[in-house]
Amino acid sequence: MLLSTVILGWIGIGVFVTILLTFMKLMKNKEQGLLHVVMGFMYAMWLPLPFALYFEQEQELLLTGSIFGFVYLLMLIITMGFQAGHIVHIVKQEQSEIWEERATWMLDTFSSSYENLAGVFKSVWSIFLAISFWLNGETWMAILMSLFSLMIIYYVNNLVNVSTIKRIKLTKKLKPNPFLYNIEALLFFLTLMIYITMQLL
Repeated sequence: MLLSTVILGWIGIGVFVTILLTFMKLMKNKEQGLLHVVMGFMYAMWLPLPFALYFEQEQELLLTGSIFGFVYLLMLIITMGFQAGHIVHIVKQEQSEIWEERATWMLDTFSSSYENLAGVFKSVWSIFLAISFWLNGETWMAILMSLFSLMIIYYVNNLVNVSTIKRIKLTKKLKPNPFLYNIEALLFFLTLMIYITMQLL
């Protein structure tokens, strides 16, 4: 399982880098739908990773964390699929106020709170990973995973902000940032892929 996870995982990293390099061109050509399909494929490449790490660490408590990690990836695959179909449909329609309203409504439904909830699950997974690495004496990985787990503050803040009618003043100050979200995800999976690849050497 480890070898196949490494191969698929690096394919996912390669797809992520390709997205970063072609992002502006895709946006210019209004190919956001294709972008989301590719991102769904990218997250699918990492589906085995939570359980591969569990088997590698041999820490029973990490099984719980791996479930959170798997659900996080599954949620993102599902939302990318829904958003891709929705975006393509909207772009093909004539521009009008009613279609813009539908676009905003649908994207709020399949992103915002949904993706921030997935982010919370990833942070929970990070916490379990940090504990597992610490128990196995892998201090540097434990520290790195602890740093990634701090993102739970960011995700919970965004989740509360988009899920409440009367917004809390404190949550308004820390606004959602797609750039931060994606760079953090890339660094997170890159760190895990480097670690798990080293286990094959």
